[in-house]
Amino acid sequence: MGRRRSAPLNRLFAWVRRQSMKVKTFLAVTAVVAALVALKLCVKDHSHFFIASEAIHFAGILVLIYKLTTQKTCSGLSLKTQELTAIFLAARLCCILFMEGDIHTVLDCFTLVSTLWVIYTIRFKLKSTYIAELDNMPLYYVVKTVFCSILYFGG
Repeated sequence: MGRRRSAPLNRLFAWVRRQSMKVKTFLAVTAVVAALVALKLCVKDHSHFFIASEAIHFAGILVLIYKLTTQKTCSGLSLKTQELTAIFLAARLCCILFMEGDIHTVLDCFTLVSTLWVIYTIRFKLKSTYIAELDNMPLYYVVKTVFCSILYFGG
C-alpha cells in the first residue's frame, strides 16, 4: 500500500511546487475566492460559521494561556493587540448583550474573560519577559480611528 508517484494529486502538487511565488499566490487566492463563492451558494444558515469562528477564537486564547503558563514567558506577544481584542469583545458584548442571549454571547464572554486573563498575566505575572520597546503600535490612534469610523458610518 505504498504511495503511487504517478497519482494525479501528487503530480498536481509537484506542478504547483515548481511554479513561481506569484503563480502560487494567484492560485491560493483563486482557490480561497472559489471556496468562499461555493460556501455562499451552498450554505443558507451562516450562524454556524459565526459560532465556529468564536469557538476557534476562544480555543486560540486557551492555547495562548497554556503557552504562557507552561513556558513562563510572553516574549513575542503584543500586549496592545490583546488590549485591542479585549476592547473589541467588550464593545461587542455591550451591543449584543441585551439583543441576543444565545451562544454568541456566552462564547464572547468566555473569550473576553480569557483575553483579560492573558492581559493580566502579561502585565503582572510575566512582566519581566515582556518587551515593551518592540510593542510600539500607537493604541490611541487605532481606538480613535475606530471610534470616529463608528460615529461616521454607524449613525
